[in-house]
Amino acid sequence: MDEKIIRVKDLKKEFGKNKVLRGVNFELGAGERVVVLGPSGSGKSTFLRCINRIEEPTAGEIYFGDTLITDKNIQKIRQDIGMVFQHFNLINNLTVMKNLTLAPVTLKLMSEEEAEKKARELLRHIGLANKAEAYPASLSGGQKQRIAIVRAMMLNPKVMLFDEPTSALDPESIGDVLSLIREVAKAGMTMMIVTHEMNFAKEIATRIVFVDEGRIIEEGTPKEFFGQPKTPRVREFLEKVL
Repeated sequence: MDEKIIRVKDLKKEFGKNKVLRGVNFELGAGERVVVLGPSGSGKSTFLRCINRIEEPTAGEIYFGDTLITDKNIQKIRQDIGMVFQHFNLINNLTVMKNLTLAPVTLKLMSEEEAEKKARELLRHIGLANKAEAYPASLSGGQKQRIAIVRAMMLNPKVMLFDEPTSALDPESIGDVLSLIREVAKAGMTMMIVTHEMNFAKEIATRIVFVDEGRIIEEGTPKEFFGQPKTPRVREFLEKVL
């Protein structure tokens, strides 16, 4: 796990006078599964969104491998850094198949035929082959989120970022989405996940990072983090959520 896929140096993000990230330093090694925990409003989602440049950092540097991505064409970088959002972000006026094939075909990574073949294989794998020509409005939240994960996988990314992937779902759908994320993890994908699912965090993470008031204040293995938290702030957080 020596290869560092993502390195973040002194990352800051401000919205007007609101300082959301206050100097975050972070490294993600190949094959790691980092779960980002923290209270609401602590900057967890903004941290992920800055890595994918959905939010432009106010200051600091983000490297993907040796490439400084804060001054590069982000479309190229996003082929390697897949992102799954809380609210799916599927394109409502396109069929499921078009949602899946749009990016790889537009970016000229695959022909339309190749992209459709791969999309059908992935849909079959998640048990949604019969939804290829359906529109997002006809799908349940769980189905939309599984398709959003598959859409990110279409580009063969090197890293997957999951921003609270289950928080908009009903309890029944959560299990299906977490199962799919487990599968992606088992295949060796490097990933970062912002989640409120503590049991899932314990199970899937190789490392937990705790963010509060825009800073990383503690990190460690799930066993260390949940079993022997080092800071009073993390102990207080765990007492509330466990």
